Amino acid sequence: MITQFSCSSSPTFIVTKDLAPIIFKTIGKEAQSEGIILNCEFDTSLHSLKKKAKLAIQISNDIPLSTRLYPLIQMIEAAKSSNDKFILWKPLR
Repeated sequence: MITQFSCSSSPTFIVTKDLAPIIFKTIGKEAQSEGIILNCEFDTSLHSLKKKAKLAIQISNDIPLSTRLYPLIQMIEAAKSSNDKFILWKPLR
């Protein structure tokens, strides 16, 4: 499943089926087809993603995990600074 993340203060971005479960596990969310990261979870999610990004992990095509997590890190930072209420994810069909 291809997953799209979106919020009002940042461009949407898409992750492939190999990355989505890693993201959900890292931020402590269940790998459901649709979900939400609430404003009150931004700090914890951001901390977890940055910690995971520091690990020297390659997941596919020799692309570092840090590079693949960067768009969500940026999105959470933008949402936090804009005082957005949430970030949504949903499958693309």
